[in-house]
Amino acid sequence: MQLSDKAKALVEEKYKDGHKKRLEHIFGVALMAEFLAKRYNVDVEKAKVAAYMHDYSKYDDPKDALGILTEEEIKECEEYPFLYHAYLSAEAYKRLMDFDIDIYNAIKYHVFGRPNMSMLEAIIMIADYTEKNRVYPSCIEVRKILVDDNNLNLAIYESLKRTIEFEESLGHKAHPLQIKVKEEYKRKVLEDELRKSNN
Repeated sequence: MQLSDKAKALVEEKYKDGHKKRLEHIFGVALMAEFLAKRYNVDVEKAKVAAYMHDYSKYDDPKDALGILTEEEIKECEEYPFLYHAYLSAEAYKRLMDFDIDIYNAIKYHVFGRPNMSMLEAIIMIADYTEKNRVYPSCIEVRKILVDDNNLNLAIYESLKRTIEFEESLGHKAHPLQIKVKEEYKRKVLEDELRKSNN
C-alpha cells in the first residue's frame, strides 16, 4: 500500500459518518496537488499524503490541543481559531504515519503558508484554495491564473490578497505571517515580471 492510500483511508474512516462535502474538498485538493506536483517536479506521493491529511482534524474540539500543541501554539490558535485544525492535522499525521518534515510543514502551514515555503508547502496551500469544488468567484479566478496561465507565484499572491481583503471586510485582522507571505509573493510576482520584460 502506498502512503497516499493509507492517508486516504485514514481520512475516509475519519469522515465516514458525515461531512461528505469536506471529503469532496479533500479529494479535490489531492487531485490539484497531484497535478501541481507533476507540473513542478515535486514528489507526487508526498503531495497526495499532505493533501489527504491537511483537514484531518477540521472538526476536532480545540480542547484536543491541550497536551498536543505547545502553549505558544495554543495561544496563537486562540487568537486565530482557524489555525487549530491545521496544527492538529499536522500532529495527527505525525502520530499516524511515517514522519516526513516537509509533509508535516505542508499540512501545518496550509492555511496561508509561511515565509520561505518549500515547493510542497506552496502546492498544498494553493491547492486548498483552488481545488475544483471551490466555486467562489475569487477561487475560480485564481484557479485560472494557476492552471491556465501557469503562474504559481501570482496565484499564491492573489489568493492571499483576496483572503485578507475578505477577512478585513468582516472585521477580522490578518495574521502577521499572512501579511508577510503576501508581501513575499508580491515581490516574487514583480521579479517574475521584470525577468519577462528583460527577455
